[in-house]
Amino acid sequence: MPAAASRPLVPEPTSPEPDSSEPISPRPPPARPVLVAVPPLPEPAGHEGAPPPDPDPEFVKALAVRGYEVIDGSRTVAQLGPLVSVGLARQLAAQRALRSDRRIVYRDRRRRVPHATTARIDRSADAVAEAAVVLHLGPRVRAVALRLEWVHQHWRACELFVL
Repeated sequence: MPAAASRPLVPEPTSPEPDSSEPISPRPPPARPVLVAVPPLPEPAGHEGAPPPDPDPEFVKALAVRGYEVIDGSRTVAQLGPLVSVGLARQLAAQRALRSDRRIVYRDRRRRVPHATTARIDRSADAVAEAAVVLHLGPRVRAVALRLEWVHQHWRACELFVL
């Protein structure tokens, strides 16, 4: 047994040790993905540099009525489709939930059809328009404030408030 205890358990390397005078080259760093900037979308033909057209007042009135109907519960948010931004769709859905809870508590089942009478549209920038629309709901009158943005060659509502 004493002879076995004197033997090393780890075998010794058989390859020669590198010469200390030769420089050891470091490993190359792992390849990183290269990010390339995406070029902007080209302008459609015939509209180079031209400001977007003013939003149609009838379109703004219809959008205000549809937005009020979503909050009131007589229309779904999905029916507005690409006319509203994703953030506005979420906001309208939250307001609709609050309004339906209120309607349940007060047991109010009345449905009034809104009629838009006047619309005021102001352009605060080339691609931004702000509008105010008056809605008549029988004996009551409501005001709807809208902010529209020119996105993908059409006007899209990004803010809508019923006052």
